[in-house]
Amino acid sequence: MNITREDIEKRKSVIQSDIITIKERLVGYDKKKQEDTALLNALTGAYQQCDNFLKQLDNEKPEMVSDDGNDK
Repeated sequence: MNITREDIEKRKSVIQSDIITIKERLVGYDKKKQEDTALLNALTGAYQQCDNFLKQLDNEKPEMVSDDGNDK
């Protein structure tokens, strides 16, 4: 079996096409990673805000009506 210059050129063309496809895929992954990172930051902020609300609720003291026995 002889390999010709044409065979090698065709193979290079296929490889070049695969390289372009993979580069485009990586760009998509990077974009998705940035989107997911932004979403993670938003969710983390929401989680922290919930903790803050719970802390505020825990720190609130209900107003107590004093009972001095003078209900007359």
